[in-house]
Amino acid sequence: MKAEKSGLTADELKLLYRRHGPMGPEAPEPVFAARGEGAWLEDEKGRRYLDFANGGSLPLGYSLGTRSEIVRRGQSPAHDAPQSGTVPTISVLPGAGGVVWQPEVELMHKLAELVPGGMNRRVLVCESGREALARAIELARNVTNRTYVTYLSHSSDDKPAIGKDVAAVVAHPLDGRIQRVRAACDAAGALLIDDETGIGPGVTGRMLALELSGLRPDVYVLGRGWAAGLPFGACVTGSSTLRWARGSTGNPVGCAAALEVIRLLEGGLLEQGRKLAAYLDKQFEKLDSKRLTPMLWGVGLVKTLVFQAGMGAARGFADRCREDGLLLGVLTGDTLAVRPPLVASEKDVDFAAGVVGKVLAEFDKRA
Repeated sequence: MKAEKSGLTADELKLLYRRHGPMGPEAPEPVFAARGEGAWLEDEKGRRYLDFANGGSLPLGYSLGTRSEIVRRGQSPAHDAPQSGTVPTISVLPGAGGVVWQPEVELMHKLAELVPGGMNRRVLVCESGREALARAIELARNVTNRTYVTYLSHSSDDKPAIGKDVAAVVAHPLDGRIQRVRAACDAAGALLIDDETGIGPGVTGRMLALELSGLRPDVYVLGRGWAAGLPFGACVTGSSTLRWARGSTGNPVGCAAALEVIRLLEGGLLEQGRKLAAYLDKQFEKLDSKRLTPMLWGVGLVKTLVFQAGMGAARGFADRCREDGLLLGVLTGDTLAVRPPLVASEKDVDFAAGVVGKVLAEFDKRA
């Protein structure tokens, strides 16, 4: 498969990497790889590099083939290495041979552009949301010289206290306490980390869920929803002064997928999701039950179906819906996750509402 031209020159890639790269302008200049095949790389200017720096992490090089192809390639002279470029399947640590793939640099620029408040951002790309969260915590500890990290979801306090020994608070963007925590972090000198790894872009009606609050964290953490489910994670800082000591580990395929997801959202999918959310609210508002008294909470397409407290009906309800072809997520004994994708249709919502209505009626008959 041929690698597509990015439309960016080598000099433009260099400028963007200096501006948004996770280690800042003092970082060593990488090779901006455009194509890879076997043990060889090629940059945007057509210069080729035999990569003998990354065999430990990439034992099969930059593309896979049949066993006979790999053996033949190993027996060929170096100058016979394949000339046709292919999109690589695995990326390389910038410190290991100094390689950064073009889609990663383009995505850094795009994510910095999407985050509210200007373009002064550092972006670190990872293989997963979990890795991205770990790297955000690593950054907070390095910046503050503190060790402890607090997770807002683990606290039952309405106004959680932030100690002077806390490096960061990790908060879900839809947690109603996050505004107060922002002020508490500022007072304590701790970083606020917005953990959006479990929320895909656009499903709240905004690219980033935290945009709904108007709040700006110190670090946004994104997950694989941004790459349509492919391995992907990213950290976006709220300031260019926050920098990592080492670079990204993300793969170029995930970065390319994330760029395509953003393109689709900006091309109309985001607005389509907003309309779908409004239709979902309208159809589910019609549902009624004397026994379970359901309520639909949440924003956009991130909804929770809440039953009467103490009934413990969620698991049985979800199992019954599954029998009729509808999958819902069990959150607690009394709550179910309703999370349709942006590409669902009004007809799909009608089907879901029909199943839920049918099962509600069955539960009422058992009363």
